[in-house]
Amino acid sequence: MKGTIFCCLVLFFSGVVSVHYIRYGCLENRTTRILKEKAAYLKPNSPWHCQKFCEGYIYFGVEHGDACFCGNKLILPIKRSSNCTKPCEGNHLLMCGGGYTIDVYRRSDKW
Repeated sequence: MKGTIFCCLVLFFSGVVSVHYIRYGCLENRTTRILKEKAAYLKPNSPWHCQKFCEGYIYFGVEHGDACFCGNKLILPIKRSSNCTKPCEGNHLLMCGGGYTIDVYRRSDKW
């Protein structure tokens, strides 16, 4: 029982969203957006909240602490970033992108 609780805590605090999604990475975003199909400001927001909001999409991403974006494709060009340092509105222990930087997750086909 202690091992199960420890494992759950590690996954929660490490930001792992689900076994069905993998972190794609921190990417530069722009005013035209790289994920365009669905978006909202979520309070609270975290990768888990955004995943639930984007159910059925291939990608979801969190940005600037409170923004959530969904889509089935990433709009090119894609540039990596290291600026995903804004704490999530729903869990300040996790990072939710930054200013025009989006932390993107991709659905895994290996379930």
